Amino acid sequence: MAGMRALGLALLTCLIGCAGNSTLPENDRIALQGELIAHSRYLKIAMRVAPFFQDTGAWFLSDRALDEVDLIDDPAGHPVPPGTSTGILLPGTRLRIDRIEFPTGFVIAQRVLYSPRYNPWVYLVPADGQSSANTLSAGKPFILVLPQRMKSRDDVLAELDRFLSRDDIAVVFRALPPQFQEAIAQKSVIAGMGPEEVEMAWGYPERIHLDEAHQTQSWTWPEGKQEAFFYAKGLTHWQDHGSAGGKAQPE
Repeated sequence: MAGMRALGLALLTCLIGCAGNSTLPENDRIALQGELIAHSRYLKIAMRVAPFFQDTGAWFLSDRALDEVDLIDDPAGHPVPPGTSTGILLPGTRLRIDRIEFPTGFVIAQRVLYSPRYNPWVYLVPADGQSSANTLSAGKPFILVLPQRMKSRDDVLAELDRFLSRDDIAVVFRALPPQFQEAIAQKSVIAGMGPEEVEMAWGYPERIHLDEAHQTQSWTWPEGKQEAFFYAKGLTHWQDHGSAGGKAQPE
């Protein structure tokens, strides 16, 4: 019996700290587990739900179009898509942080080969029994994949803050005009939206250019596939994967 306890302790230690692809200090990993596990958060962004690559036991969450996801490559070096979208979780969806896995050597060895094995994974489960999230999950967790090279607790918390909020975003979302809610639910934007609504639909941009003198903003997402242009904090025109919308504010 003592030998079994020793083996279990060794496996637990390895799960937390064995050498792998995690650059976070062990103390930070342990602290994050204590701070976040079992706590509820609200989605800040409309998130696509898709099969988790070849891992049939979970769902993949993405704020980006699924054909833009570039987390793993096939032997020929081509990105492997996660799967076809099965739905969208709305801003304000309440999820509970079930666990966080950091890519230690032991964890990487347990993961499905064609999955983002070298990234930290945050497992999220519906926090409300009767909800669209509960229906979409079908008893499987949603996984938020974090970037590989995060070096501190603060890096992890900042990344989570891009997607999850302590505040009840559902209240904010339900207060929006119906046409804004409908567009966000389809991960689309329409003229007149403010920066907050565009962020709910498309996620936070890669670059923001502010021209305070002319009251304009331009937002650009990775690879320039999406762009949004604001005048006096109202969306005037945009580009979405080659499709143009809106009308530029006249000079």
